[in-house]
Amino acid sequence: MGIDVGGAAVGAAFNELFTAVREVVQTIKAFGLQLKKIENTLGRIEPIIRDWDEFNNRLDRNPKEMRPIKELLNKGKGLVQKCSSIHRFNMRKKYTHSKKLKAFDAELLGDFNLYIGLLDARNNGETLYEVREMRTEFDRLISSRKANGVVLQSGFGASGNLAVPDAPDFVVGSVVEASLRKLREQLLEEGVSVIVVTAPGGCGKTTLLKKLCHDIDIEGKFNIMFVPVSKKPTLTDIVRKMIQHNGLDVPEIVTEDDAVRYLQQLLIKIGQNPVLLVLDDVWTDSQSIIEKFVFKKIKHYKIVVTSRYEFPNVDLVHHLNPLPHEEALELFHRSVTVDGRRLVAPDDELWDKIVKRCKGLPLALTVVAKSLRGKDRSFWETKLLNLSHLGLDSDILDCLRKSLDDLDGNTSIKERFMDLGSFPEDRKIPATALIDMWVELYRQDFDGTLAINDLHELFYRNLADLVITRRDSNEDEDKCYSSHYATQHDLLRELAIMECNQGDVENRKRLIVDLTTNNFPDWWSKQKQPTLSAHLVSISTDGRFSPPWPDLQLPEAEALVLNFETNQTKTYALPDFIEKADKLKALIVTNYSFFPAELRNFHMVGSSLRRIRLERVMVSFQSMGKLRLHSLQKMTFFMCEIGQASTSNDAKISDAMPNLMELDIDYCNDLVTLPDGICEIKPLKKLSITNCHNFSTLPEQLGQSTSLEVVRLNSCTNLLQLPISIGTLQKLISLNISDCLSLSTLPSQIGQLNNLKRINMRGCLRLSMLPRSIVRLRNLKKVICDKEIEILWEPLKYSLNSLNIMVPEEEANLDWLCD
Repeated sequence: MGIDVGGAAVGAAFNELFTAVREVVQTIKAFGLQLKKIENTLGRIEPIIRDWDEFNNRLDRNPKEMRPIKELLNKGKGLVQKCSSIHRFNMRKKYTHSKKLKAFDAELLGDFNLYIGLLDARNNGETLYEVREMRTEFDRLISSRKANGVVLQSGFGASGNLAVPDAPDFVVGSVVEASLRKLREQLLEEGVSVIVVTAPGGCGKTTLLKKLCHDIDIEGKFNIMFVPVSKKPTLTDIVRKMIQHNGLDVPEIVTEDDAVRYLQQLLIKIGQNPVLLVLDDVWTDSQSIIEKFVFKKIKHYKIVVTSRYEFPNVDLVHHLNPLPHEEALELFHRSVTVDGRRLVAPDDELWDKIVKRCKGLPLALTVVAKSLRGKDRSFWETKLLNLSHLGLDSDILDCLRKSLDDLDGNTSIKERFMDLGSFPEDRKIPATALIDMWVELYRQDFDGTLAINDLHELFYRNLADLVITRRDSNEDEDKCYSSHYATQHDLLRELAIMECNQGDVENRKRLIVDLTTNNFPDWWSKQKQPTLSAHLVSISTDGRFSPPWPDLQLPEAEALVLNFETNQTKTYALPDFIEKADKLKALIVTNYSFFPAELRNFHMVGSSLRRIRLERVMVSFQSMGKLRLHSLQKMTFFMCEIGQASTSNDAKISDAMPNLMELDIDYCNDLVTLPDGICEIKPLKKLSITNCHNFSTLPEQLGQSTSLEVVRLNSCTNLLQLPISIGTLQKLISLNISDCLSLSTLPSQIGQLNNLKRINMRGCLRLSMLPRSIVRLRNLKKVICDKEIEILWEPLKYSLNSLNIMVPEEEANLDWLCD
């Protein structure tokens, strides 16, 4: 039954969509599963729509905050109605449209999930707040979840980070297709619970599973969670992520027995739809963990494992074979050519011989092919000669190493490739961390343009993958790369570490140490404290590690990467030897645990540091005010708890870091305002406070930061206003206030920003007018905004001759929450 709301806009749109779904689901069987899911979602949100419309009818209003909801419902109606026009034998269109329906359902559920919780809390006779106040509480709830490590999935607002990664557009051939058919049949069979897909590294196991999970039959039937397991899995963390992925509150999980109990409860709770759990890249030592995921009494629950190893206790094992020669040739051709064109034309016999040496392994084929792009015939012949020295049983690492050796003519790219080994396996590496490292190690430009170029070169050569989680029209212009990440195949990471470990430990240029508990390598102990010449040092510790650290002499170290997981104490102490590393310029500290950790010994950091990046740690602004970081130029906090700003005169940030040029604060949800001392740092050129949902006030002293060129405040949903003093920022070039949902006006002083060239105000839902002074922004070149705001800017194009107004295409409502 629909909602009788007397023609209210949102209610009418909802009724039309609900009616369309019910009609189409009875007549079009091809999309039945997806349409049933949408119908179920609509049934869940029907009471919310009714309450909204009844409330707005009482006030005789149609608030603009509701417009995105109406547009979303209308978009859904169009998708549903289009089902009837797609021919049942057009498999490509059916697959594409099914993905669109699934995306719409996820977007719809993502937009309304948290509202459901809010309305449940108000069922005790409370008066329904105005929609805008409800939106504010929605933002606060999101910020609370963010503070506890909840990350909303890119694109559709669905919580969790175990969504299936995108599959490549093109996958060669019969081997993959045959495997897909076989695995699809096995998953849809009754009684099958665990399948292991096994093959040597580089055969494409993960790619195969990505394609399988995006198959129309599998995607339509299962609630899928895709878990990268890697070499040292932690059952408690995996279960926390699974609970988080399903939008539930994460309990305190102390032991593995706790984890198994909560996992079983989760599977029962979500078991109304079949569940598929993918455990990707499981090592032989982790068989006991696999067994803890198996609950044979839970119906319609399937597990698929990918591994280089077979597990004897699993009955169903699928062997993925290398590519046959013809298909290997096809993949090689696609990888070595650009837009289908050969940049050189060696004869087919030479192609054939090189391809045979790659043994049908997709990873080897693409890496070798891309190392040959644009090279002359003599280079190809040398490559064949090098590959010919490999025995018939040489593994893929030897093949990859030969391609890496070919980079000797481009030393910088080989160096950057080896640097990627400083970060843990199967983790996204923030481009901003690489920039901080490379700028100092290789004396690159401050903004990181050369570093991003190097990352693209690695991607071009298939030595890494580039992942961009969120598109921002201003990112490249502002030299902001917070949405850029590198990922690396585990075999390529192994190769990078093997290359780094060549030679005596005292003379290595890079030192990569991976500690399990307190098992230090033989060369490093209380009795042995060597002096090392490494310029880049990476130390990773697991949750069982405990201080104290043995001493270490690092007189040449310029970049230190500390990767850690915490135990139940949720603390991490920086090693004392940092204090003596006199040449240290970049410090990158990353907590990979589920919860933030208190950072201790921070007073040990030295005055030589130029860049510090902290992720998921607790360290207060007040404590930093007591440091002496006079060389520090860039400071980054990501998902940190940095505490309330200190206004104490005896702990000023400006005294601690007087030469700071860039301050980046992202997803730090306990930040409410900035300490006044930040505005007293004269060299500060970039101020970026983004996705901080409790941040509400910029200090009036902001006008003292006269060197500012870029100010980014996007997705600070509780920010109420910009300070009047902003007009004194005469060097300001770029201002980003996108998705500042509480911002309703701009100060008239904004017209004094004579050098302002770019404004991004997309998603400023409450902004309904522009100050008259805006007409004085003679150098303004680009405005990014929504259609509603475009109307306000259009008349100004006659006065601002160079103005270009950009209205991006509509995307998911909650893109500003993406990780």
